[in-house]
Amino acid sequence: MRKSWDLQTDVLVVGYGLAGGVAASIARDGGAEALILEKNEYPGGVSIFAGGAIRCIEDLEEGLQYLTAISGGRMEPDMIRTFAEGLAGNEAFVRKLAEVDGAEVKKMNARSGVYPYPGQGTIYSVRVAKIPDFNGFPWMNCYLNPAGVNMIKLIMDNVESRGIEAMFSTPVRRLETDESGAVIGAIAEKDGREIAVHARKAVILATGGFEQNDWLKKQFLQGMPFHSMAPLSHTGDGILMAQKVGAALWHMWHLHGSYGFKTPDSPIAYRHPFPGPRNPNRKMTWIVVDKQGSRYMNEYPPAPQDTGHRAMEIFDPDLPGYPRIPSLVIFDEEGRKRGPIAKPLGFPGYEYEWSDDNSVEIEKGWILKANSIGELAVAIKERFPENEARMDAERLEATVAEWNGIVKTGKDRFNRPAGTMMPLINPPFYAAEVWPIITNTQGGPVHNARQQVVDPFGQPIPRLYAVGELGSFFGHLYELAGNLGECFTSGRIAGANAAAEERLA
Repeated sequence: MRKSWDLQTDVLVVGYGLAGGVAASIARDGGAEALILEKNEYPGGVSIFAGGAIRCIEDLEEGLQYLTAISGGRMEPDMIRTFAEGLAGNEAFVRKLAEVDGAEVKKMNARSGVYPYPGQGTIYSVRVAKIPDFNGFPWMNCYLNPAGVNMIKLIMDNVESRGIEAMFSTPVRRLETDESGAVIGAIAEKDGREIAVHARKAVILATGGFEQNDWLKKQFLQGMPFHSMAPLSHTGDGILMAQKVGAALWHMWHLHGSYGFKTPDSPIAYRHPFPGPRNPNRKMTWIVVDKQGSRYMNEYPPAPQDTGHRAMEIFDPDLPGYPRIPSLVIFDEEGRKRGPIAKPLGFPGYEYEWSDDNSVEIEKGWILKANSIGELAVAIKERFPENEARMDAERLEATVAEWNGIVKTGKDRFNRPAGTMMPLINPPFYAAEVWPIITNTQGGPVHNARQQVVDPFGQPIPRLYAVGELGSFFGHLYELAGNLGECFTSGRIAGANAAAEERLA
């Protein structure tokens, strides 16, 4: 057991995203000193790039029904009830936080969960519409919606108002335990040297997911490769540290993701520009085909930025290989002119603005152009070696012809809504590679209803908590805006329980 420490606090929060900021604030409200250590130069995690909708529920019993259904039998009833109770309290909690800086909190107009299960209608969201005298961060240029940035600013203002210190560019490398196995601190790195931080009450892990850890992705995700739009620093550090002290893992296969674009000049993947719940009357300009030119998925699922990757992950042992990784989006001239096919969410240093008519990306060679579908198939074989020359011109022509017939009838075997369909009839025609991409992973250390990290036998690891997407509630279907809602619920549960721990000498 370590005898000396460089820094001491009551509650050490590892990670300064949304969940970490909430947890630190609530721990401080509970009478505990709190310290945040953040790996990156700036706060925010992936939450700062989100749309900013914070999930809530109005009726607890209906919310229980809905959350039970989307959990698919993977979560225990006490966990579901605790999460439902947390979501039911989210709006009041966010409005209380807003008293610090005068933030304007608004209910969003849409009232519905994503999936058609009982209780769907009790789901709603709030967002931080604006904050007086705040117009964004100078280091943030590309994001999904100002509400996501406003939300993080609200949490930062609450952290600062409580006098909580946050140390940036200070990655935590490992946890420290005593002879009983209780977590009593951590070893971090600052300015090239190790520092030991004593946590007299508890450590709360708020480090996010493993979106940029290639080894973990290869071990836990079925398809390969997955690309991610998360910060490069999201390498699963909290997962590995928790494992080291005995944590069990769950939901490691499950992620919030879809299909999108990976360009050669950026390590960050780009999503397609259809966020939020599905609009059954918004036109989507493309279809998705596999390496041979066959369509195989609903390109426009209920949550367009979620579950779209699942159909891509199939492995064919007769090839052998992944016949759908990468796939291709196919669209025509009318589709090209309707708007950009990608929506980059560039992190500092990796910002990119996709051209409104896709012309710049055609010039770059990211999008192929041909006068006919047959010529497009030839161009695909020549340009994209990942397709291993499997693209079949006759099959692609048949696929497009079949699609145009589907548009006329409005009946699709993959259940794409008729109102989203567009024919592919106006040359020239276009193709671009798409890959399974990750917005954020959901897996990590198992926690109980108190947000305590537990071992493989279900026993809490003393004085260790996990919040946010680090071992998220979501292990079957992801509810849009649910991770932001969970950051608030898990942060306040862990913060309160950590503050209530007996203080070590």
